[in-house]
Amino acid sequence: MKFKIDKKDWFTIPNILCYIRILLVPLFMVLYLTAGDSVVQHYVATSLIFVAGFTDFLDGQIARRCNQITDLGKFIDPLGDKLMQFAIAIVLVIHYDWMWVLLSIFIFKELFMLVCDIILFTRDVKLSGAKWFGKLSTFVFYVVMGVLLVLDCPSIAFANKEIICTILMAVSAFFLLLSFVLYIPVFINLFKVAFGKKKEQTNSKDIESL
Repeated sequence: MKFKIDKKDWFTIPNILCYIRILLVPLFMVLYLTAGDSVVQHYVATSLIFVAGFTDFLDGQIARRCNQITDLGKFIDPLGDKLMQFAIAIVLVIHYDWMWVLLSIFIFKELFMLVCDIILFTRDVKLSGAKWFGKLSTFVFYVVMGVLLVLDCPSIAFANKEIICTILMAVSAFFLLLSFVLYIPVFINLFKVAFGKKKEQTNSKDIESL
């Protein structure tokens, strides 16, 4: 397995959209953390999340339809997603008491997958894309984070707001843990392939079926 980057790959439209999404991460954090009582700035910062989500959808569509899928894109696309997710969780830790629990689960899951991916990469084996449970946990995470960002606005106040926010964080934590647990057997099978216990399954077709 070789990681190839051609010069032209740096300037494809999907990859440029990925660069924009990555640049939105520090901009979002600065605007959100300095918003204070400014409702306008709060919503501008929150809107950047939706802009980032749109670029994520758009770059994937363009890459597939225009045959612009590159190794560089396969690396920076998920990197941009994880950086934005981490940034959202970090800024919300300051405003929500139990957010640190969700952040800890998120970091643990991502570190687990990163370490596994690195080990498998050295053995010329890789996970063939995100599984349905991984996509589901990411979707729930974004929805919950979006709601928490909106509810954190100074102009929004109502009874039981804190309880509702805590329940939402618990829901997201559940799906993150579910995704983590379901990924374990997937990686176990991949490690068996990588270390020769299932040599007959080392072709790409078999790996993708795991």
